[in-house]
Amino acid sequence: MIAQTIQIGHLHPLLVHLPIGILAIGFILELLYKKKPSETAKDIVLVVLLIGFISSLVSLGSGWLLGEDGSYDETLLFRHRWLAVAFTVFTGLLYVLKKSTNHLAGKTYFPVFIITLILLSITGHYGGSMTHGEDYLFADNKEEKVIIENVDEALVYTDIVQPIFNAKCVSCHNPSKVKGGLLMNNQTNLLAGGDSGSILDSVSKTEPSLMLMHLRLPLEHEDHMPPKGKIQPTAEELQLIEWWMTNNNCFDCVAGPMDKSEELQKILKSLEVDNSPRALIAKEVEPVSYDWLLALNNSNISASTLAEDNPLVEVSLYGRKDLTKQDFKILKKYAKNIVELNLGNTNFNDTLAAVLPSFKHLTKLQLQRTGITDLTVDKIAELDYLESLNLYGNAVNDESLTKLNALPNLTNLYLFGTNVTSKAIAKYTSAHPKTVVEGQVDSELFKPTRLEPPIIIADKDFFKDSLQIELDYAFDDVDIHFTLDGSEPDAKATKYTQPILITESTLLKAVTVAEDYKPSKLSESDFKRFKYDYAGIALNKSPNERYKGHGAATLNDLKRGSTNFVDGNWLGFEGRHITATVELGKKETISTVSVGTLSSPEKWIFYPTGFNVWTSTNGTDFKLVKRHKVGTEKINTLTRFRFFDVHIPPTQAKYVRVEVKSQLKNPSWHPNPGGKSWLFVDEIVLN
Repeated sequence: MIAQTIQIGHLHPLLVHLPIGILAIGFILELLYKKKPSETAKDIVLVVLLIGFISSLVSLGSGWLLGEDGSYDETLLFRHRWLAVAFTVFTGLLYVLKKSTNHLAGKTYFPVFIITLILLSITGHYGGSMTHGEDYLFADNKEEKVIIENVDEALVYTDIVQPIFNAKCVSCHNPSKVKGGLLMNNQTNLLAGGDSGSILDSVSKTEPSLMLMHLRLPLEHEDHMPPKGKIQPTAEELQLIEWWMTNNNCFDCVAGPMDKSEELQKILKSLEVDNSPRALIAKEVEPVSYDWLLALNNSNISASTLAEDNPLVEVSLYGRKDLTKQDFKILKKYAKNIVELNLGNTNFNDTLAAVLPSFKHLTKLQLQRTGITDLTVDKIAELDYLESLNLYGNAVNDESLTKLNALPNLTNLYLFGTNVTSKAIAKYTSAHPKTVVEGQVDSELFKPTRLEPPIIIADKDFFKDSLQIELDYAFDDVDIHFTLDGSEPDAKATKYTQPILITESTLLKAVTVAEDYKPSKLSESDFKRFKYDYAGIALNKSPNERYKGHGAATLNDLKRGSTNFVDGNWLGFEGRHITATVELGKKETISTVSVGTLSSPEKWIFYPTGFNVWTSTNGTDFKLVKRHKVGTEKINTLTRFRFFDVHIPPTQAKYVRVEVKSQLKNPSWHPNPGGKSWLFVDEIVLN
């Protein structure tokens, strides 16, 4: 009987709003009738007040019954109940005073109405405190969120599980509202359990705990928690709770060493918050215009976003000897978005350095082998976000290190080949132990500790008959060794002594070698001979509007795309394969189909997974002559481009159709697995 009576009390949240609205209407009517009297005004207000009084009585009764279930803080309940009684009494008194013709009743009516509304506000406040917590009215509405920068170091309960409880459970299980006698706001109360005992102990072989049993029940079940109508935990949150509970409800465990599935590892990684300078900058700036990026590349300025849907931009002017203020003027439109600027080996100098403070969000600045002095460092010292600075080979002195003290985020500083003394470097590193400084004044250190790759110099990437190629390096006493057959060169490979002349398509690879130094990394270039003139080329599908180059003609303009995929020399296709049909001027013997492609996993761009090649003599009847599988890429973050050579049996053809197979979706190891991946193609060469 008591349970059934309490059940009636569950109507209180519905009924409690009636007297609030009705009395508000009554008060507004009184104010209106004071300005515009009406003969029926008194009768209308009396009806409103009577309904308000009756609804107050019903709300009081249902609320009194609801309070009997023992789920609420006794002090708050006591105050709420008796204030509600007072409010109901005053509501009835209002009706009596309004109906009375006594002069005194008329004078006290409005003061009593004001008191009634004050009682209504206070009663409602305590009711809200019982439901939502005592500080709900003045507390910061922003949810307190635990910031996890490295999930492997996170405390599983404190940093991962308890925040879920706070968001989904504590509204009904807090000191002001103790449903089922259970508090879930901290470790002590969780361990104490509720009216049904411990919620953490195993209840059966299939259910490790009472909590998990209630969480797993169908939403329609009366024992499902949180109840229907409340915000439910996500599937990922349920997996995290279950993982914690199956690991003995460990309250002081760190996430890293605990056993976890690959799927759970992904869920945990998704909890990490990137608070790096770049992440903070990305939240402040708007995305850049694709047309602006294209305009930069048409102005011989290499620029691209750091990743797909990332507003941050990296810019390279490396090697240019014709820089002017105009080059930086075009960059200023989105200066706030530029976080990397490479000015190495350019004519950049102290005069041009006046533009640097405009790029206030720079985190990486490369100024190696430019014409700057300590004067430029004055401008660099204004770049508060700067993390990496390369001053290699410049006439800067100890004074510059003093100026760089102003940079709070500097972590990498390159000073090889400068006039900065060892003493100044030692003093700086002592004051800034987190900054890695590379460079000391020593004749040997004017050379890099590991050899740089050689520079491959050629007028073009494609040639009709022959092409001359030169190899170069910045220092003497270094040998360059190369191969022309695609094999990896070492000190035993052919030594470079004079320009190389090639007459066929050639993959040139070269390294630098010197005594007491590690061999350099590889330099390579793929030079393609084009024997045949094309009469036309067609695509089965149009490229993405942002990466359309010059349409199908891009595949035969003899211009290689660069690692910058917005340079206008690439055709980009999202989440699909593409097919191109090449028409030759006449029948030719074809034995190799070469397709130029790009890979940049961080930007969702991947090499093809395979190729299909058909040939035809009439453009109607095509015969499949080759299926070539490449496979998917292994985990990497490199940006590269290369030709894939598909060898077919020598075939007479006037038309060649090539299907380039995309992997369609990002692989499982990608930060965004399953997202639509991109396929970028720049040239198709037939030989």
